[in-house]
Amino acid sequence: MHLTGKIFAFFTLCLAVGAVVMTAKVLDKQNEWNKKVEDARTSYQKVVAEVPDARSQVDQLKGELSRQRLDWGRHWDDVVTQINDVDRGILNIEIGRNNNIGRNTDSETAYPTLYAFQPEGDGMVYVGAFRVVTMDATRAAVQLTRPPRPGETSTWKPGKWRFRDGFPAAKEGKIGDLLIDLTVLEERVKSRRLNLAIQEKSVIKAQNLLDQRLKELNGNPDLSPEDGEVYRKGLVESLRIAQDKRDEALAEVQKLREQLHTLYGRFKGLLAENEQLETRLQPATKTGQLETNVKN
Repeated sequence: MHLTGKIFAFFTLCLAVGAVVMTAKVLDKQNEWNKKVEDARTSYQKVVAEVPDARSQVDQLKGELSRQRLDWGRHWDDVVTQINDVDRGILNIEIGRNNNIGRNTDSETAYPTLYAFQPEGDGMVYVGAFRVVTMDATRAAVQLTRPPRPGETSTWKPGKWRFRDGFPAAKEGKIGDLLIDLTVLEERVKSRRLNLAIQEKSVIKAQNLLDQRLKELNGNPDLSPEDGEVYRKGLVESLRIAQDKRDEALAEVQKLREQLHTLYGRFKGLLAENEQLETRLQPATKTGQLETNVKN
């Protein structure tokens, strides 16, 4: 065979081997893609079967969202709010008639109740329901629909608040119940504080009375002599002094008793001597009387 033919035959053999290898790889890829297509078809059929349920769930969620939006009404975000009167619960807000809040009637413009939320952390915190006091094109003054509770307005901070013209009735009822419970608790706390204040006054009066009694017992050197020596020295010292005087008097009495006893002994001795002398003198006296009678 000619050299050129051998070369072409060798290239043909190499190409044949390459073709076999490439064909095997192509078949592997084709099998892989066929499997992916089959999996995709199965997944598609499964998704298609779930689509009606998903659409029904989406419609249900849209309905719930619409109802929630209807209960909450319209809202205004990032409303610049300033505290006007903390005692009466009045705010100044930068929304007005240009925000289509009011509703014209035959006699006047009716304004809805605005429900305020102030920022706290990453969210918003409900503040309360406000009625419109005055409103112009871009600003309004609103007041809390109920008297502020003690310390409530101190938590209000100026800034960018959120306002709504609707509030779910169920949630408003729960908030009302919580406010009633809170008011009852505050009244209980107020009553207990009043009772505590009365008890503290009683303790102060009792302490003052005790101090007065202690001064009466122990004395009060701040008093003047005109107030009496007993009050200046105190009952304890006065009793001690009286006791000392009593002891001295008793000692003096005892001394006098002893002297009296001694004198009484001497007196009895003198009486005995007198009786002896009288006995001795009686015979002589009788003899003298007899001699006198004989002479007569």
